[in-house]
Amino acid sequence: MDNGRHPRQVPTDADLVAQVAGGEVAAFGLLYDRYHRPVYVLAAHVLGPDDAEEVLQEVFLLLWRKADQFDQERGSFGAWFMTIARHRVLEEASTRTRRRPDGVEEIERILARTPDPTAGVEEEVCRRERGHAARHAVANLPTEQRQVIVLAYFGGLSQTAIARDLHLPLGTVKKRTRLAFQKLRATLAEHALPTASHQTDRPNSAAPAREKAGTTDGL
Repeated sequence: MDNGRHPRQVPTDADLVAQVAGGEVAAFGLLYDRYHRPVYVLAAHVLGPDDAEEVLQEVFLLLWRKADQFDQERGSFGAWFMTIARHRVLEEASTRTRRRPDGVEEIERILARTPDPTAGVEEEVCRRERGHAARHAVANLPTEQRQVIVLAYFGGLSQTAIARDLHLPLGTVKKRTRLAFQKLRATLAEHALPTASHQTDRPNSAAPAREKAGTTDGL
């Protein structure tokens, strides 16, 4: 029996952004609820969690200002808005690179973000040594190579997205990535040699662990 009630229709993103363009704060709040998480994750991956919240607020301020520029005929709101978010995050990352050309602090914070809680003392020491070498290997790359490595493996962007955002040919991005990996392999291989030599002086009881660690470091 029909009681006259109808399910409440959920507004689409396009409906909401049109209302935001007209100054509707409630619609803005609904879009914030839907999209603040992916924007925060993107910012945290590239910039670190300490500064992600500030950039998140800046991105939504841009939404408030640019809502009237959204054109549904050219694509979905989500794609349009995340492009705005990505550009703002990359802009901030570029500003930081200019302030700190070596990028050591940013890379160190990203690489050290998730320690292994199950690691033993010996394993933890080795992990820290390898992490220290990796941080400095990346930091010592030429600027154009370091940029594509950080965006790809710490920022989670595809090579196509990097080429688009940096206004570079895709072939250039691929070449820089390849050259960067060649330098990283050479640098980390040099760092592994004294470590393996030093391990031969340890007690025999640690031999299985040494063999396993040596196999991992050689990859």
